Amino acid sequence: QHLIQSANADHVAHAQLFLGKEGSANLALALAYATYLNCDERTEDGHCADHAAGQRMDRYIHPDLHFVFPVCSTKKVTGKDVVSDSFITEWRSFLTDHPYGTLAEWSQSLGAENKALNISKEESRNIIRKLSLKAFESRYKIVIIWHPECMHPAAANGILKVLEEPPERTLFLLVAESTEQLLPTILSRTQIVNIRAFHDNEIVQMLG
Repeated sequence: QHLIQSANADHVAHAQLFLGKEGSANLALALAYATYLNCDERTEDGHCADHAAGQRMDRYIHPDLHFVFPVCSTKKVTGKDVVSDSFITEWRSFLTDHPYGTLAEWSQSLGAENKALNISKEESRNIIRKLSLKAFESRYKIVIIWHPECMHPAAANGILKVLEEPPERTLFLLVAESTEQLLPTILSRTQIVNIRAFHDNEIVQMLG
């Protein structure tokens, strides 16, 4: 309700941290919020009746929705190409199959072979480059950063300025499980949205 009200009142914090334990709805809620923010036909219960835009958001192909997530080098992708955009096809499949997916599941899906996943300094350059462009068609340009805990310190420092003063109508939605590994300078620039874990009866209802 808080997120719905902030969207409808057009009082949206430009950098929000969706904080929830592994298996929570932190990523799912951030995605739903992004869809609602850029919907031209919002319903009062938080749904989007704009089916064309909603479907593109649901398939994670909307031109104003950008993703940043931890990756590693593979047999096909090495060097400066080890950034989120190089794995966007795998990422879309992962989101479709694992709406509450974990970092370990993503690592397995990626074929990381026990390599550590991270968000590199090159990624921060890509973010700034993307944000230099205006939104294609929507109210907001939205960047979702999944597991910012995995950001290399150089990457985190590289986005501090744009996180504090993003271009007009640009939003950052960070999705994390813990604040312990986040730089204090990142935390101080975000508004925290705490996401509780699912209750047992909710899980039963979903599985039913």
